[in-house]
Amino acid sequence: MGCVFCDLASDSSKHIYKDEICYVVLDINPVTEGHMLVITNKHYENMLEVPREELGGIYSVAQSFGKDVIEKLKAKGVNIGTNVGEYAGQVVMHTHVHIIPRYAKGYSKRHSLGADEEMRLLNLLKKGSL
Repeated sequence: MGCVFCDLASDSSKHIYKDEICYVVLDINPVTEGHMLVITNKHYENMLEVPREELGGIYSVAQSFGKDVIEKLKAKGVNIGTNVGEYAGQVVMHTHVHIIPRYAKGYSKRHSLGADEEMRLLNLLKKGSL
């Protein structure tokens, strides 16, 4: 069985951003509106395997999108983080960093994005470069 994130790396229709180290997509089961993932282009099981010189690039991208959700989506805060291993909550064993906007109304339930909502967020958050 293949890796869903390795497969997704080649589907640019879902990318909000891509560079030589990583790409960004909306989470398919978002915790809040604008929940995104920064995913390594190369397959590393978790962030402990990522070479240090690539790790900085991944978090630079996460920082940029964290600022965007506060500015463009009017989030009141943002969680930026990663899970390492099944016991820490990692579900897909390919390095990814969550960007989870937080709003004044608190936490929302996970839900799937409708096509219109997904397109609106893709257009609002999409970047050509940092």
